[in-house]
Amino acid sequence: MQVQAVGEFALIARLQQRLPPPQEARVVCGIGDDCAVLRLPAGSDLLLTTDTQEEEVHFRRAWATPEDIGWRCLAVNVSDIAAMGGMPVAAVVALSLPPDLEVAFVEGLYDGLQAVATAYSCPIVGGNVSKTAGKLAVTISVLGEVPRGQALRRSGARVGDEIWVTGTLGEAKAGLEALRHAPRLAGLATERVCERYRRPRPRLHEAWYLREHGGLHSLIDLSDGLSSDLAHICQASGVGAVLEAAQLPLAEETRRVAAALGADPLAYALHGGEDFELCFTAPPGRIAPLQADFTRRFQCPLTRVGYICAGRGVTLQLPDGRCHPLPVAGYDHFQAATP
Repeated sequence: MQVQAVGEFALIARLQQRLPPPQEARVVCGIGDDCAVLRLPAGSDLLLTTDTQEEEVHFRRAWATPEDIGWRCLAVNVSDIAAMGGMPVAAVVALSLPPDLEVAFVEGLYDGLQAVATAYSCPIVGGNVSKTAGKLAVTISVLGEVPRGQALRRSGARVGDEIWVTGTLGEAKAGLEALRHAPRLAGLATERVCERYRRPRPRLHEAWYLREHGGLHSLIDLSDGLSSDLAHICQASGVGAVLEAAQLPLAEETRRVAAALGADPLAYALHGGEDFELCFTAPPGRIAPLQADFTRRFQCPLTRVGYICAGRGVTLQLPDGRCHPLPVAGYDHFQAATP
C-alpha cells in the first residue's frame, strides 16, 4: 500500500501509534498540538541542531533497510548534541515522501527513528509530513541541553593541547566503498564496516564523560572527515595542528577493504567522513590517565593523534618523520559525488 492511498492524516496517525508516549518529565506536551511543550531545568543552556538526509545523497534504499535509514537520520543529529557535550531533550521529524512510497517502508523508517530515540533518551515530539516530487528526504531538528556555560565549542583549542579521537577512523568510508564495490569484495568480511556506515553510533555518553573529567578545550564530531573537521577547530581557534599518521587508529577490516580496492587506508581515516567519532583537544597529560576507565566504561578506545601548535592549518607528520600540509579533503555536498 502506497502513502498516496492512505492520505496524510491517516499516515500521521499510523506513525504516531509507533511512538510511545514520552516518559521524560521535560516533555509537557508531545505530538498532537501545533507545538510540543518542553520544560528545561534552571541552569541549562539550550542546544539546537538540524540536518537533512536525502535519498541518493546520504543513503540508498538498495543498501539499507528502512530501519537502518531511520536510525541513521536521527543518530547524526544526536551526534551534533554530543559534539557540544550536551544531552538531547527531544526531536521533531519532517518527512518529504514520494507519493508512491510504500507505507510499510515509512513505518520501518519510524521504527529505526524510535530505536535511536529510545537508546539515547531523545523522544520524538512532533514534525511534519509532505509530498515531494523528488526523492525521499528526512529533516530532523533536535533540541538538547548542557549545563550553563559548559557547552564545548570548536573555538577553544590552545597551543600545546593534545589532539585525541575516540574509536577507530575510516570504517564508515570502508563500509560505503564495500557497498559500492560489493561484487569485487565477495568473500571478504565487510559486515562491521557496512554496519558502521548504515548505523552510526553517536558518542553521546562518552562526550558527557569527557566534558566532566577531561578538561577539554574544544570538541567536534567527525562527520565530514578528520582533515576537514580538525581544520574547523583550527580555524575557529586561530591555531595550527600536527597530526601523526602513525597514531591514527584503523580497524583491520578497514585496512583489508582498502587493500582489496587498491586504496590507501590512511586516506579513509583522514578524509572518509561519517564515522561520527569525537575529536577533541585537551591540556597535555590530562586524558592519558582516563584511558583505562574510559575504555572499560564504553568499550571504546581513546587515541592521542597529534597536538595543537602555533600557526594555521593542519600538518601531517608521516611515520618516517617527514611533514607536509594536509589538504582539507572531507565531504563537501557541492563537490562530492553521490553515494
